[in-house]
Amino acid sequence: MLMDAQNPGPLFNLTEKDRQLLGLLQTNAREPTASLARKLEVSRSSVQERIARLERAGVITGYSVRIDQNRIQQTINCFTMTSCTNKSYTDVMTSLRKMDAVQAVYAVSGESDFIIHLATPTLSELNAELTRINMIKGVAHTASHIVMETKFSRKLTV
Repeated sequence: MLMDAQNPGPLFNLTEKDRQLLGLLQTNAREPTASLARKLEVSRSSVQERIARLERAGVITGYSVRIDQNRIQQTINCFTMTSCTNKSYTDVMTSLRKMDAVQAVYAVSGESDFIIHLATPTLSELNAELTRINMIKGVAHTASHIVMETKFSRKLTV
C-alpha cells in the first residue's frame, strides 16, 4: 500500500482482477456474484472476498443507482465555475453540502477554485440555486454553463 498526502490512510494497490471487478460493478452493481465470478474466471468466494477487501480498504465506498434522465421529469444540469475569496473553501463547502441541487463539487486548477454541478427541474429553481451560491460568504465570482445536450456519458475507469 502507498501513502498519499491528500488522503488519510494508505492507498490501495489494485490488481488487474480488482480493476476488472470494479469495472463490472460500475456497469451493474447488482450483478450476481456467480456471474461476476464466471466473467472474471475466478471462484464465487474469491469475488466475495475481493469485494469485502475493497470495501474494507475504502476503495468501494458505496453503491448507487444510475438514472436515465430522459425517462423521468426533465432535469436542467448546470456547471458553475466558482472562485472563492481568501481561500475560504471550508465555509463554502459547508454551505454547498447543504444544497440538494448540488450534485458534485470539483476542486480545479486555473482561474476558478471549484466547478459545481447543479441539477434542478426548472430554470427558475436553477436561478434560485445560483443566487444562493452567489450569496455564500466567501464566494467571489461564478460563471454558469447550462448543459444543452449530453453527447455521451462514460463511466469512470479505474
